[in-house]
Amino acid sequence: MENYKTFVGGKIGLICFTLGMFLVFQSAHAFNKTAPTHNVNLSPFAGWMSAFYCVNKTAPVHCSPKGQLTFSGIVDVAPSEKADYCSDTTGCSKHALGVLECIYLVKRDFWFHNNATVGFLNRTITEGCSNKNNNSGISTANFKSSGMKVYQKMYIPFVASLSSLAFIAMSNIM
Repeated sequence: MENYKTFVGGKIGLICFTLGMFLVFQSAHAFNKTAPTHNVNLSPFAGWMSAFYCVNKTAPVHCSPKGQLTFSGIVDVAPSEKADYCSDTTGCSKHALGVLECIYLVKRDFWFHNNATVGFLNRTITEGCSNKNNNSGISTANFKSSGMKVYQKMYIPFVASLSSLAFIAMSNIM
C-alpha cells in the first residue's frame, strides 16, 4: 500500500500528471485555418493571423492572378476580362468579396500593403462589377492612401511636448 502512495503522490505521479495535461492541452488549441471566422480573436496577433488565413483561401482555378486578392491590395482587371471576372457563375469577384468579408469579420482595421482598407476594396469591386455598361476595368494599382495610421500621428504630440519644453526653458517660467 505504501508503494501506491509513493507512486501516485511522488515525483513519478507528478511527471505523469504533467505529461497527461500537456497532451490534453495540445489538442485543446484548435486554431481553425480553413474557417478563420470561427476563431476567437482576443488579441491583435490572433486577428492578424486569422486575416492571413482569410487572404490565403484558395481562389478558383480559372481566376487570373491579376484579379486575385493578395496582401498587396492590388486588383487589376482589364476591361476585356471584366465580364468574366464579374460573372455570377464563373467570376472571381465573388471569391474576392468573400475574402474581404472574412477579413472584415476577423480584423476590422486591416489594411493592405498599399494602405487600402477592406471597405475601399469592397466598394471598388462592387462598383466596378455593377457598371457593366462602362468600358473601364477594375483597378486599385494606382491607389494612394490619403489617411494616416495611428503610428503616423504620434509626431504631433511629440512635437507639441518638445515645443512646450522649449518655451518653458526659454521663458524661465519654472
